[in-house]
Amino acid sequence: MISCLLAGSINIFADEAANSTTNETYVEGTSYAKPIPDMPIYDSETDAFFENSVFCGDSLIDDFKRYCMAKGSGFLSEPLFLAATSFSLMQAIGPVTSTTFHPLYQGEKLSVEDSMAKCGADRAFLFFGMNDLEWTTPEKAVEEYNTLIFRIHNKAPETKLYIIGLTYIYDSAQKYDSGFTNENMRIFNDTMYQYCQKYDYIEFINIGDRLIDGTNGLKSEYVSDGIEHMTTAGYDVWTKVLRAYAKDFTAAEAKEAETAEQQ
Repeated sequence: MISCLLAGSINIFADEAANSTTNETYVEGTSYAKPIPDMPIYDSETDAFFENSVFCGDSLIDDFKRYCMAKGSGFLSEPLFLAATSFSLMQAIGPVTSTTFHPLYQGEKLSVEDSMAKCGADRAFLFFGMNDLEWTTPEKAVEEYNTLIFRIHNKAPETKLYIIGLTYIYDSAQKYDSGFTNENMRIFNDTMYQYCQKYDYIEFINIGDRLIDGTNGLKSEYVSDGIEHMTTAGYDVWTKVLRAYAKDFTAAEAKEAETAEQQ
């Protein structure tokens, strides 16, 4: 299994644990504050990694679509986007109806797994859970993610899945009475990271820990609405992290293929 966060991984992420400091209020787990990779916003070499890819999720992915479109033709190889405002794991695993937020694929409202099967993407980048944590626990949201992942893999077994961890919220926007907190998002991320280590067709991408400040919440320079949505600077970080992972995954995949040929 390729996993850029494990010991022995390639360059960019290999020494992050040694170079990063856990904040004093940080919840115990696998994630911690990390430096932003020194990657360019535009890079044709890592664009190739995103060919025939799809990004699926909620309004943060929908906003990322607009960000990518603004960057011009060919950016990130112009991936497909299946995203909708307020789309959640609970909705994604529920029935498709006229009132649900399931994104359209070729003009038709479909389940995520059916859209994935029809589009035939090589790689699918999933961003879910933010909306769910407004009304449920991290543990329940992870169970729902497990259901969605199983359905996608069953319908589109050749598609590699990449789970983008939650990117947290501005400190003052936390809702402690409902559990919509950065602590719960971190528990969710840590649990999903561990989950992804069990399967060779899933990877975890940690963007959120590049976006936090001393409160362990989203930095003010990255939040556009005082809650969770990103500024252009925030999506610049997304792009740099995605490109860094793309470089790492590509190198690991090449090494894995070379090893297989030698056996």
